[in-house]
Amino acid sequence: METSSLILLFWAVLSFWELGQIWLIQIVVYPLFGKVGAADYVSYHRFYASRIRLPVIAPGFAGFLLPVALAVFGPAVPVWMSAANIAAGIVGLLVTVLLEIPRHGKLERGGKNDIIIDELIRYNWPRTASITAQSVVTFLMLIHVFGAA
Repeated sequence: METSSLILLFWAVLSFWELGQIWLIQIVVYPLFGKVGAADYVSYHRFYASRIRLPVIAPGFAGFLLPVALAVFGPAVPVWMSAANIAAGIVGLLVTVLLEIPRHGKLERGGKNDIIIDELIRYNWPRTASITAQSVVTFLMLIHVFGAA
């Protein structure tokens, strides 16, 4: 198997991992933030934040940035697939850096705040959509590259 195809397979695993994570976060984890009592909230959020670095944050940022490497070093696919994959990664990165990280910081420093939790959930929808789009495009890439084999 060619290196470019292996890069696509690596990307596919990462993309589908992220797809499962983002939907779990969107429909389970973030809504649970509102169910934690105010007295325990800061310690709860710090526990959460200390545990997500390896399984969530590292793959997440890789998922935002690797589409560029896939476009350069991956197998030949239609340009729109690479462009859509990169654009979705940029959307996810911008939402994370500009909207989500600041709200997590506020929750960790200031404790439970239902308005910020609601914003965290609402503002996460574009990231959920972008990661979902990346997975759909990745599936199409896999069909394009391996479907004829």
